[in-house]
Parts: sequence; structure tokens; C-alpha cells
Amino acid sequence: MLDTKILTFLKVAQLRNYTKAAAALNLTQPAVTQHIKKLEEYYNCSLIAIEGKSVRLTEQGKLLYNYANFQNANEKQLVNQMKKVETPIKIGATLSIADYYLPYYLSSYLNNYDEIFSVTVRNTESIIEMLLNNELYCAFIEGIFDKSLFQYYEFYKTRFLPVARKGHPLEGLEITTSDIHEYPLILREKGSGTREIYENYLYQNNDSLLSVSKIYEISSLGIIKNMLKGSNAISFMYEEVARKEVERGELCYLFIENYLIERPLYFIYPSNSLMKEKNELFYKKIMQKC
Repeated sequence: MLDTKILTFLKVAQLRNYTKAAAALNLTQPAVTQHIKKLEEYYNCSLIAIEGKSVRLTEQGKLLYNYANFQNANEKQLVNQMKKVETPIKIGATLSIADYYLPYYLSSYLNNYDEIFSVTVRNTESIIEMLLNNELYCAFIEGIFDKSLFQYYEFYKTRFLPVARKGHPLEGLEITTSDIHEYPLILREKGSGTREIYENYLYQNNDSLLSVSKIYEISSLGIIKNMLKGSNAISFMYEEVARKEVERGELCYLFIENYLIERPLYFIYPSNSLMKEKNELFYKKIMQKC
């Protein structure tokens, strides 16, 4: 880090005026004068000559200016290089959030801040485990978690809906879960937040996946949606995940009698995390630009 007296000297040399330099540096003019005097005492020579209301560099001053300017440029380059190798903010995200929600927030963050981050995408169960093992600093998740272990913020709320191809036999009808059971069901793998939500819904209605005629486990939401388009299978996902396909007339939302699931999406980190301040600042920055 360059000495403040050198930075003051550079500003005076650039502006050719003590008063303007003081204003630019938020210093008093006597303080600027003192900085220059200290440098002249150190180098045992005159660095700046006063000419009326302006100043000029002496020959020795020009030498110091070239040297200091070069060092200042090196300092900025060093800072940039250090930022490139600094430890990133290690973020976790569940699949639905990573693909359909998080890009909006992170794009805004990229445009406004320099901090480096990395994103790991896993199912809810894996993300929770990584947080508790200090492999991640924080995470964006939609599944169920032990709130006593985490600091958490709800950053979005969305509907969880049954989805099928446009023209499905159940489209436009008021149906029951029993009707859903008659068709193949495509779910994410065990440990995923969306699967857990649907299983809990069935449990609360004295039902279970054992009632389903056939279940396919697919970890990719893209594959799930493409399979829905070409079959009579049904899946459950967040409203935004299927929104574009619904708007294009490729998929549709089904309507189950007395069915309403709204789920909050959470930003979380371990309550005992040593990265608490960094996590809180990161979340604040992400949310204030969205």
C-alpha cells in the first residue's frame, strides 16, 4: 500500500494546485502542505515549485512523480490479481433454484460487485450436509430443513403445481390425487426438495407414493419437461420452472381439487458459522439490487 504522503504528492502533481488536491483528497490544505514538506525532508530536495496560484514539479519532483505513478499502477494491478485468487464465497443451490431463480439474482450481483463466488448445485439433502460440514458458506434451497440449525431468510414464494403435456386427458378437469395416480409420475431423486414436498403432501392426505401406478426418478428438470411433452406422465414442480413451456402451449398446469401448495424459497447458512458477517453482507447485496 502506497504511503499517504506519496498519494498526496501524486494528486498535487496531477492537479497543479494545493487547494484542489486537498478537496479531492478530503484533506485540509495545511495537511497537504505538510505531506509535501515531509517528502522533501525525506528526499532532501525540493519537489514542487510554486508559481502564483499554480505549482510545477522540479526535476527531482518529476523523477519522484514517474516512480510513484509507476508504483501506483503496480499497486492497482496487484490488487486486481489478488482478487482473482481470493477465496470465493462458496454458495450452494438446489436444482430448481439454480436453474430458474438464482441467475437473476447473481447477474445483478455480477454487475454491481467485484467479489468472487462459486456455486455448487445439489439436492436439498446434499446441500444441507455440505453446509454442516463447512464445505459451503451459504445456500439457496427450497426443501425442508431444521430451522434450529440455520439462520434463514425467505427470499421468494412460489406455487408448487402438477404439470403435464398440453392436451393431457386430465387438462382442464377438476381432479383428485387418485386421478394423478393412474398416470406415470416423474419425480426427482430421493433427497430432493420437490420430492419431499410432494411426499409430505400425500402423507398429510393419508396417501403415499405406494398408490402411484409407476414412478420414474429423473434428476434433470430439463429431461423431466421433455418427457412430459411426449407422454401422459405427470410431474410436480414450481410454477416458474414450467412457465415458458406453458406459455408456448407445450405443457399445462393441472387442477387438483382442494390443492394449494405455496412454498417459500430460502437463503440459509449455519447459525454457528464463522462466515456470518460475510454471508449477511452477501445476502444484503443480492437483495438490494433485485
